[in-house]
Amino acid sequence: MIEMNQAFHLAIDLVIIAILIVGIWLFRFPRRARMGNSTAAFALACAFVLVLLRHGIVDPVTVIISLIIGSTIGYAVARSVNMIQIPSMVAFQNGMGGIAACIISLLELIKGGGIIALTNQVSGILGLTIGALTFSGSMIASAKLAGKIRQTPQVLPGHSAVVCFNIGLLLLVGMVALFVSPVIGVVLFVAQIIFGLIFGVLFSIRIGGADMPVLISFLNAGTGLAAAFCGIVIENQLLIVFGATVAASGSILTYVMCKAMNRSLYRIFIPIAYQSCRKRDAERDPLTQNGYAPQEMPDAVSADRAASLATAVSLIQNAQSVIIVPGYGMALSRAHQEVAALADEMLTRGKTIKYAIHPVAGRMPGHMNILLAEAGVDYDCLVAPDDANSRFPSTDLVLIVGACDVVNPAVIDAEAAPLSGLPILFAHKARHVVCCNADLKPGYSGVENELYKEENVLVLTGDAKETVSSLMSRWSGEKLESKPETAEAPGSDNLQGAAAALISAKRIIIVPGYGMAISRAQFKVVELASLLSETGREVFFAIHPVAGRMPGHMNVILAEAEVDYEKLLDMNDVNPLFSITDAVLVFGACDVVNPAAIEQAGTPISGMPILMAHEASRIIICNFDRKPGYSGVENILYENEKSILLLGDARETAIKLIERLQKTLVSG
Repeated sequence: MIEMNQAFHLAIDLVIIAILIVGIWLFRFPRRARMGNSTAAFALACAFVLVLLRHGIVDPVTVIISLIIGSTIGYAVARSVNMIQIPSMVAFQNGMGGIAACIISLLELIKGGGIIALTNQVSGILGLTIGALTFSGSMIASAKLAGKIRQTPQVLPGHSAVVCFNIGLLLLVGMVALFVSPVIGVVLFVAQIIFGLIFGVLFSIRIGGADMPVLISFLNAGTGLAAAFCGIVIENQLLIVFGATVAASGSILTYVMCKAMNRSLYRIFIPIAYQSCRKRDAERDPLTQNGYAPQEMPDAVSADRAASLATAVSLIQNAQSVIIVPGYGMALSRAHQEVAALADEMLTRGKTIKYAIHPVAGRMPGHMNILLAEAGVDYDCLVAPDDANSRFPSTDLVLIVGACDVVNPAVIDAEAAPLSGLPILFAHKARHVVCCNADLKPGYSGVENELYKEENVLVLTGDAKETVSSLMSRWSGEKLESKPETAEAPGSDNLQGAAAALISAKRIIIVPGYGMAISRAQFKVVELASLLSETGREVFFAIHPVAGRMPGHMNVILAEAEVDYEKLLDMNDVNPLFSITDAVLVFGACDVVNPAAIEQAGTPISGMPILMAHEASRIIICNFDRKPGYSGVENILYENEKSILLLGDARETAIKLIERLQKTLVSG
């Protein structure tokens, strides 16, 4: 009977482990990564419940309260953190895993009182040691990535000697703790934790810049290893397997990152102290201040900025093949949405677009992939360094956004530099290069970027987001400084008229378009729709099949904003409703609501089925400007006497409408 019970428990463990492995396997496919994450999380939740069922709960109230507090804090942090802050959050969460393994190992060692098996004792000491050092190391990494402390490597006098001495203390105290009385053992365990914390600080503070992804993956492996040793102490098979899996995956990722940099793990953790690195001061670190503050542009470049932008636009216009190289500067300036929008514009005009992703670009493994995924970039457009390097010589234009060290040709020739041997992206081999970086100063390595001196390179200094926006605006024939006319801006008159039309309406139809996607306005649009619904109005979304840049584009981004699917109406269902609708809200849509498709012959959209928004009693148009859509046909809906134009960024317009409606409803 006992053997059958053990076999049953083992079978359950194997099933949960298999679910975890399936989740990890799904990570291999970018489009299934979210499902993989959910699957792995489900496996961990099952393991958690199983442990509680097998061992019982001594104090259920404490467990429930702890779960509620931890879950609430975790949910709040996850919701508030944006994609730029993800590396810091990942490091912080990894540290929490390390300290959890440390505390559990300590409690088990104290509870054992010297009577537990030697294997369990050794595992417990290793668990609390590795857990402590991964905790302090992760906290340092998180602080560096969040800009709380300098990101540049910080080397103490005799740093390597201090580290070696610390390792010696860890080995000595850990071994002595195995042979002393339980009372003295507790003191030594605490000392071991303190030395572990110090060690984590010592090896983390002298790592910075491009080496941060390696540090994070290494610490992740350490946390997994600590969890596995913790599992041995409490004799839990699931924790051993899960911890070992994390340790193995973290180790593999660390190896991959080191290989990508063509450097050994030893040289990353014990770097050579180059003079060029030591001379860099705190002002060079863009995160030492509160937020991102790009360096002031050199006078020569500043004076010629308008001409340089015009030249860059001309290069974009004439290029047929374009490769975009994103870097940490893109993350700092939060320019990924603008970069994706510019790339989408180029795609619509028939250009070939690829993104060259260097594995150490950013501050954690896959940093650029995450940012571009958030911006809606198709994964098929991303290429690895080897593929990109084979494409560069035949590429018309390379657009570099915030990347420096990973495109520095000095790496090829320099023999005594921190970047020596680093495989780079050969962007300089393209016909033309436009570099949108904050300034002309070196990257975190301290090595001057020889790319800036190449004849085929045009450098546009300043905030990357503003620079890319300028390129987009000038390419579409609009100066960056120009704004919509005051009478048509979301000002008091038009805004008040729009709010009044919405308040008096009983049925409202919202028409989303590509402009809503570009401005990432879907969340505010849905918030506006919810506000209108909560106040008794009937609200629907009209979906045109070709709105956006792919089939179902509007459905996807509205699903992301958690719109009820039943509120989405296709063209055939919604068109009969427009004539009995009080107000239509158009967000970023143009050609799909242009009556010229019906009234004018011989245009690119003549005969195209459209959404009959013009039949509604009132049409509120929240578009960026009055210009034609991609068809080039003037939208005669703008001239309709029933239309109210709120020109400008769609997201900002939605926010102002929400604020105005809330004030009006409260006062009413």
